[in-house]
Parts: sequence; C-alpha cells; structure tokens
Amino acid sequence: MKIKRRTMWTKRGKTRRSAEMAAAMAAVLLAGSACGSDDGQQPDSAAAWKAPTSRAPQASAPARLAEITSACKLLPAKVTVKVLGGSADTKLSAKEEPIDETATKRTYSCAYGRGGQEAFSFIVQVRPDRADTARESIDAIANGSGGKTARIEDLGTDAVTFESDGARVLAVAVPYEEELRLLVFTGPTIVPQSKFTELAQHVIPQI
Repeated sequence: MKIKRRTMWTKRGKTRRSAEMAAAMAAVLLAGSACGSDDGQQPDSAAAWKAPTSRAPQASAPARLAEITSACKLLPAKVTVKVLGGSADTKLSAKEEPIDETATKRTYSCAYGRGGQEAFSFIVQVRPDRADTARESIDAIANGSGGKTARIEDLGTDAVTFESDGARVLAVAVPYEEELRLLVFTGPTIVPQSKFTELAQHVIPQI
C-alpha cells in the first residue's frame, strides 16, 4: 500500500520537507500567540508546543457522505487551527490539490500552510470494492513506514501512527458500503499524537 506525494516520500527530500513543515507549523503557532504578528521567531524544540486547555467543541454528527469530492471540505483550515491550538488571529490556508485518479482508487489531498510553507497535510483515498481490506491496508501502510509504528484503538476500523524524519503520520481506515476510505494526516512531530487523533475524530463521522 503506497500513499503518494505527502505521506510516503522518496528518500530524497524527506528531511528537508519535514523541516519545512515543522518550521511552518511553528510559525503558525507563534502567529496565534502573538496576536497575528509575524516576526520570524520560531521555537527551539518540541517544548515550545503548548496544547490548548480544552478540546474543540463537538458538533452533532453529520450524515455520512455517499460520495467524497474534496479533502479540504472534510477538514477546513479553521477546524485544523482550532484543534491544533491556534487563536482567532492564527492564519492558515487550505489548498485543495488536483485529484489523483486511477482505475483502482481516487485520492483527494488538502495542504494547509502559511506564507508559502506547508505545515500540515490531509489525504483521503477512496478505493471502490475494497471495504473488506481495511486491516490489510493499514498493515501495508505500517509495513511500508520503515520505522516503529503504534496501532490506535477505537479510531475507524483500524489505525496506525508512526514517525519518519521529523514527520508524524496517522493513517485510518473507514469502510463505507463497498468502499474503503483511507485517511492520512501528516505533520511535524511537534504536534502531539492526540491532536492528530482529534482531527481524525472530526473527519470520521462525515465519511
């Protein structure tokens, strides 16, 4: 199982991309704490991350989508900022990437960034007639991670998380009728795993 572009990078450029994402996320968080100013400061380490004191409020569960058409609509930038601990002054844009479609799958991608730097990414991959391969698909992602993985319980049908070259990845499998829907969240490791899980919990009820 291979997730293109943002989750399973080629070895060349891994470290650079992870560093850029970490720097961009740090800038986003600092912008929120500095009332929207952008003075170029960045935290020295993961200790600079300050989790919000309360969880984002949970709205009533929406109806599941019969057809997925966009990744950004499932996870708007304002929701991402709220979950990650930003403020009303934090600026983060969401950009929908072109759909990647083959005979066996459709992949929708959303990139979240600020000032031309990508801080986070979210992918939804739809696989027709593969609803019964949820655990098999997560196994394949775990085996292809090249590092230590951890299974996440009670998240979709199956879920796995791992770290690679400064980036954290969370992959979740959610069957819908005959379709398998794979969610992949990628960001810097300064973002706690609990925040990735919270973002997934926002998306799962919709799909």
